[in-house]
Amino acid sequence: PDGAFVFLTLSRLHPVKGLDVFLRSLAQLPVNTYGWIAGEGPERGKLEALVKELNLENRVRFLGWRNDRRALPEAADALVFPSRFEPFGNSFAQAWGAGCPLITTASEGPRQYVRDGEDALLVPVDDEAALTKAMKHLHDDPAFAARLAEAGRGRFEEEFTREACLSAYSRLYETLRKS
Repeated sequence: PDGAFVFLTLSRLHPVKGLDVFLRSLAQLPVNTYGWIAGEGPERGKLEALVKELNLENRVRFLGWRNDRRALPEAADALVFPSRFEPFGNSFAQAWGAGCPLITTASEGPRQYVRDGEDALLVPVDDEAALTKAMKHLHDDPAFAARLAEAGRGRFEEEFTREACLSAYSRLYETLRKS
């Protein structure tokens, strides 16, 4: 609906992805906030039951497996990745590449890259209160969300484009060749 704020998560529906925490946080936000979950997996039934338990049927959409994952961030207001474990996680780089504000957990991969409050919001794993606060911050402060998105896009351009990655590999190979 008009005036809706959409939080998107791109994820396998598995316990390690922390989608239960995402849903509990969403339930604490204003009624104009919506959650889109793009992905499939063994936890779908449990997550759908949690949506009913939290009375979020009108605010959560299960989008299923998508081949248009690049288009979804353009339709969302922010991306949320509440993973309990993420060794690297392409998701934060995808959010940055799309120029979308990002909230992610301080799981292994993202905490090595994300600069909390500069290019994304980093919250502790399984911390529902912290995730809720971060989601509310993006919802309530569009100027801040835009700054995060812009900084994230800059990080993507510097570190994660094809050209940036190939250049980094070339430098590494040259260093190894010389040693």
